[in-house]
Parts: sequence; C-alpha cells; structure tokens
Amino acid sequence: MRAAFSNPSELIRIARIAWISFSYRWIRRCTGKNTVVGEGTVVVNSANIRIGSNCLLQDRVYLRAGLDGRIEISDGAALNSFVQMYGHGGITVGKDSQVGPNSVITTTGHDYRASTLESEYAGITIGERVWIGANCTIIGGVNIGDQAVIGAGAVVTRDIPARCVAVGVPARVVRSFDEPGSADSNQ
Repeated sequence: MRAAFSNPSELIRIARIAWISFSYRWIRRCTGKNTVVGEGTVVVNSANIRIGSNCLLQDRVYLRAGLDGRIEISDGAALNSFVQMYGHGGITVGKDSQVGPNSVITTTGHDYRASTLESEYAGITIGERVWIGANCTIIGGVNIGDQAVIGAGAVVTRDIPARCVAVGVPARVVRSFDEPGSADSNQ
C-alpha cells in the first residue's frame, strides 16, 4: 500500500477502479460483493450478465450478452485483461476459474454453407477451478470440465473432460490428472 501513496498516479488509478467497481455493483447491478472491475471494461446488456462475489475483471474486459443471451460468472472467477465474451447463446463460468489475457469465448457461429450466413448460437459451460491460458479461443457448444487446464493459444472446438490438460489447434487432451504417476495420484 505504501507504493500507492508514493506514486500519485497509482493512487488516482486505484480511486478510478474503486468507482468503476462501485458503479457495476450498485448502478448496473451486475456484480457481486467484493468484485473488482478494471479500467476500460465494457459490459453490454448488463441486465443479462451476472458476475459473482470476489471476482476480478482486469482492465479492458469486454462482455456482451445480446438480447436473448446471458453470461454467468460464478464467485471467485478471474478474467484477465482483454478477455472477450460473446454470450448470445449463453456462457457459464464456474467458481474460482481463471481466463488468461486476450482470450475469446464466443457462442456465435455461422453456417458457411448457407448463402445467408445466418448466425447460430450454442452455449458454453466452463467448470469450476478451470484455468484457461492466454490467447485461447473457445467456440460455442463446448463444455470444459472441472479443474481442466487449457494451454495458451489453444482453440477449443469440442468438449474437454474434467481434470486434464488440453493444448493445440484444435485443442486435444494431452494429460489426465487421474492417470497413474501424475502429481495428484499420490494424495
């Protein structure tokens, strides 16, 4: 805290973040208790967005639920800077999950074979205690199981089971934490 008082610009930044967090909690009414919302964060259609308690939304997070969509972020979740969520088909982020910087989570797709390119929406569910690395893309219709780890730069196009590591384009499971010899199996 001493560093904040020695640098006036940092003190001003802390005050701005406090005001932003206050406005999302009490004016827009879309965040829970003790949730911190960073500078430049944009929430479009906050009536369809619910962010739990003790969450962290770093600077410049973009959340858009659409008219019929929804985004639900459970308690303790953290979204790093520049995360984008397009929840037209519904996004649920489980308790204590983390999304790395510059990741895109979108429920919107298009049928490229149709001449009209109509939008199609498919929901996304991210389980509890999931860690999504930086620069990941998660496509609609995907379920990511509890305690899964998605490696940086992965493109998730299909379901990922619980307690595993998935990497690559498209993402594929490379390790399960329930396998013999894994670090967690000795407990």
